[in-house]
Formats: sequence, C-alpha cells, structure tokens
Amino acid sequence: MSLGITDTAQAEPVEALAFLSVVAKAGQAFDKLRLSGFGALALLLLLPACSSLFAKSPEQQYEAGVEAWREGRVREARIALMNVLQAEPNHKDARLLQARLQLEAGDGVAAEAELARARQAGASGAETRHLMAHARLLQDDVDGALQQAGAAAAEHESYAARVIALAQLRRGDQVLAVRAFDRAVQADPANSHAWLDIARFRRSIGDIGPALFAADKAVEANPRHAMALVFRGELTRQQYGLAAAIPWFDRALEVDSGNVVALLERAATYGDMGRMTAMLADSRAASALDPGHPLPYLMQATLAARGRDFALARSLLNRTRGAYDTMPSGILLASAISFESQDYEDAARRLAQLVAMQPGNIKARRLLAASRLKLGDANGALEAVRYVADRPDADSYTLTIVADAFERLGNREMAGRARARAAAPESAAGAAFLWSNATDPDIRAVGEMLVARNVGGALERARALQAAKPGAVNVHLLTGDVRTAAGDHRGAAEEYRKAANLAFTEASAIRLIGALLRAGDPAAADGVLQLFAAQHPRNISAQSMLAARALAAGNWGEATARYELLRERIGNGDAAILNNLAWAYQGAGDPERAESYAWRAWTLAPGNGATATTLGWTLLRGGRIAEGMALIYAARRGRAGELTPTPTETASR
Repeated sequence: MSLGITDTAQAEPVEALAFLSVVAKAGQAFDKLRLSGFGALALLLLLPACSSLFAKSPEQQYEAGVEAWREGRVREARIALMNVLQAEPNHKDARLLQARLQLEAGDGVAAEAELARARQAGASGAETRHLMAHARLLQDDVDGALQQAGAAAAEHESYAARVIALAQLRRGDQVLAVRAFDRAVQADPANSHAWLDIARFRRSIGDIGPALFAADKAVEANPRHAMALVFRGELTRQQYGLAAAIPWFDRALEVDSGNVVALLERAATYGDMGRMTAMLADSRAASALDPGHPLPYLMQATLAARGRDFALARSLLNRTRGAYDTMPSGILLASAISFESQDYEDAARRLAQLVAMQPGNIKARRLLAASRLKLGDANGALEAVRYVADRPDADSYTLTIVADAFERLGNREMAGRARARAAAPESAAGAAFLWSNATDPDIRAVGEMLVARNVGGALERARALQAAKPGAVNVHLLTGDVRTAAGDHRGAAEEYRKAANLAFTEASAIRLIGALLRAGDPAAADGVLQLFAAQHPRNISAQSMLAARALAAGNWGEATARYELLRERIGNGDAAILNNLAWAYQGAGDPERAESYAWRAWTLAPGNGATATTLGWTLLRGGRIAEGMALIYAARRGRAGELTPTPTETASR
C-alpha cells in the first residue's frame, strides 16, 4: 500500500481546564519533555528490583538487556546496559544499544556521545551511520542527518529511509517525506518505528484514516512497542472516546511499567473522565519516575483549580519552573488561577498574550472579556469578544458578557439585542460561518458557497473533497453540514457517521444525533447519545442532552440532578439551564426552588419568551395570578422584555 499524498464569569475559567487539552496544547516542548530519559534517582530506586543482574557476567547482562529491549522492557534494558558498561566501558555492542535507547528517548546529544564511544571501541561506519543520522536530526542538524543517512549501509536501509523522511518533514517537503516512508516500510514491513512515524505524520495533517491504518501496522509489527500502543490509544481516544482508550495505555504499561508517556496519557484521560483519584495516582507515579518532568505538576495544578483550591494550584504550577509560561495550556491555567483569586489585572495581562497567540481561542477571549469587565473596562471587554459575538453561532455566555458590557456603557438597546440573541443561537448559520473562515482553502471555498446559499455548488465541491481525502474527518463533517443545509437529514446523518467512525468527538457525535432526530430516527439518536456520554462522561453537550431528555420524559429527579451538575460546572450564567431547572423543580414539587431559578433565568434573558413563560407559570402557581398571566401573554406576543415584575423573597435566595 502506498502512503502517498493522494457561563458565568466565575465558573468559566475553571471549566475551561481539561486534562486532554493540557496534554495536547503542550506542543513541541511537551514532546521533548516527555521523551526525557530516566533521572539518576529513578535508576537508583530501580536497582534493587533488578539485583539479580549483579550476579551475571557482563556478557550475560548484555544479552539480558537485549532481550528486555526487544520485549519493550526499557527500564530493565537501561539498567542491564549500565551494569555492562560499568564493568566493560569499551563493550561496543552495549554502546550501540545504549545509543538506540537514547535515540528512542529523543536524546540526540547523549546518543551521539554513545556512538562516539562505540566507534572508539571498534564500531564501524556501517554500524553507526544510520544511528548518527538520527542523532543529528534530533539535534536539528537536518543537513547532517541527510548526509549520514545517505551514506548508511544497505542492511540499515529501512532505518535510514525513516530518518530521511523525518528530515524532509522538517524541511516541509511532504512529497519527499512520503516517498522515503514508503521506502522504509518496503525495505522492512515490520519496522514498527517507521509505521509509528507515518501514523504521527498522517494525524498531523488531519488524515485520520491512514493514521489509523499505520498505527495498526505499527502494533502488528511489534505488539510490545510501548510507544506504538500509546499512540494507538491516543487515536482510539479520538476515534471512539475516553473509556475506549484506557486499555491501550494499560497494555503499554504492562509492557513497560515505567513508561512516563503512557502514565501521563492515561492520567489525562482519567482526568477528563472525572476519575480524579486515578488521574492523581498516575501523575504522581510519573513524577516518581521522572522527578524533573513538569507535566504531572501542571495536571495536578489543573485538578486543584477545578477543586477551587487556587493556592495549591498556584503552588503546583510554580513547580513546573516556567515550562509552560509561554504555552497556551500554562497561560490559560495561570490566568484562571489569577481570575479566581481576584487578581483580574494579571488574568487580563496573561489572556491578552494568549489571544495574541491564538486569535481563535474562544475560551481565552471570553475570560479576557470577563476580566476586563471586572476591571471596569467595558469597551475592552467588547473588543475581546467582538470576534466571537459577530459570528452567527455566538454562544450565550459570550452574548451575556456583551449585554453586560453594553449596559455598563448605558446602551440598553444593544444590551437587549445581545440578550435576545443569547436566548436563540443560530447554530446552522454558525456552521457555514465557521467553514467559510477555515484555514484550508478548499474547505473555505465550500463554506463561502454555503454562506452565499449556493448549496448545490457546495455539495458538488464537498463530494469532490471527500473522494480526494476519505480519511479527513473535517471533510465528512463539512459534507454533512452541506446536506443539512439542503434539508437532506438522512444523507447528512450518513456523512456525520463517516466522520464519527474516524473520530467520535463532540463535533461528529452531536451533529449525528441532531441529524438522526431530524430524520425521524430518535432511537438511533438515543443510541449515539448514550454511547457518547458513556465515553465522555463529563462532556457538557452530552449531559445537557441527557438532562433535556429526562425533563421531557418527566423524570424530575434525574432532570434536577443532571441540570444541577451542569450548573455547578458552568455557573449561573446560562439562562437555558436555569430555566430548565425551574421546570424540573416545579415538576418535582419544589415550587420555591422553581421560582428562584425562574427569576434568575428571566433576569439573564428578560426578552426571551421561554424564560418569561416559565417565570409566568411559577408566579401563577405561587398565587401571583395577574403578574403571571401578564408575563405569559407578553411572551406569546414577543413583548416579554417590556414587563418588570417585582421579585419575591424566594427569588432573592
């Protein structure tokens, strides 16, 4: 097979902190950090467990190290080689294998030093050039890597071709990189490392189908390749969900119990599943193995922030020693801690930096606007969220901030418009807006056709993109959105299903559920919802849909419980959640709570017919018949915002 290129402001900061995003947004610095070797302390702690090695001769220990390496037991291999080289510093083969371990750990400097010692011990150029090429590449010497790889011995063609592919990717030449990858797997179809690099490359360009194929080939070639198992877990997490990924990380740790990357990926997944005890255990285990690794402290700081212990969160974040100070994950966490600690100036400063780095980061913009509002800078708040508020699919939290800012500026008309929009988001129009602003020019062209209501042309272009990129998730989502715009909901569901089979994310799952409902298949929609919620138990969209379903079915206990959990997570700034809580408590026979939530919802969106109707019914049932009926009738005429009923003592609680 050729692989050629063919909320309220108080709750929002904490809720923005997700463990998977902490891992994903760590970027290149995290990639380097996570490949760090074992610290001296970790090795010393492991020595007693392998005391049997001391009874063996250097050659026996070398053979034990080779066996451990082949079986993926990296810690044992390292210890065995260390003992060999202590006894025989000029053991050539041990030096070469030590270099391989350093290369697999991403340490080009240490690997080159080992290769130099191996040459001094008698290793030939044929034995070292392919490894030296890799070492030079890890030190960002692309030309040196290509030179060494080009002179590599024929028996190491697969390894050398893999290095050439990675070097060409550094140069930005994907075509030459793919050709080199093809040579690598043709020369050695069982080269698990080459297949893993191909999988990583394919994922990096959004080609998920080939990435899954290559990852499976990597695992098939070497079922005990821990990093291949970890990467397959990462893809599974995207393809099927959080819970489905855990067994892959478990398998990696069964092979190599000291694999820090596997521990951190599993910890991140546990965190997003809400399994905080397991997350904490894994992050602490990673710290014990690699005390200098900052990511466990970042994850623990995130956990502390979500638990609203901001002093502890700041202390833990400080233990990263600035490793994430200029990275989105670290900036967002630090700004959230500052915001919750009422240091709004520091929060605004950090968030302005983050928005400059990532103009499309909606969470950062919302929190920046909230910080500026706290500082009394209404114009600055509007400036921060203008990019989001101008979109047709602007969320209710953003629009509530906009309304608050306009009210502080004395512009009640604009404030009223923003609150009205917050009560009736236009998600369909928003999808077209998003695609029309995509970075991919082909996708952007289809989005622009949708905005211009050229649905036929958009569908033709989208289907052509599907044929060219069958493994690209966004292309299937785009085609589904085009079919939705055309009113073909069954066809849209099939397109969303294709996307979900590649990546069962919120974007694909929620679209698929909506299309199935519109196509008149509620049973199938419910099945998708249940599966997605099981895989992503903390996903707000899924929990909101489950809560709405319980409310519609009259399951008042379940409805109140789910809506209360949502309110705790995102605060008291979502009028829809508060409004639904009012109905749920009314049905559960708790009129006082129902009235309290109805007042809060109406206060947030007084011009919204739903909140006015709910408040009207609660007032009516509470004996305030005239005011209740007036609100209900005004809501039906679209004039609910013109009334100003008087809150009761219940509403103030």
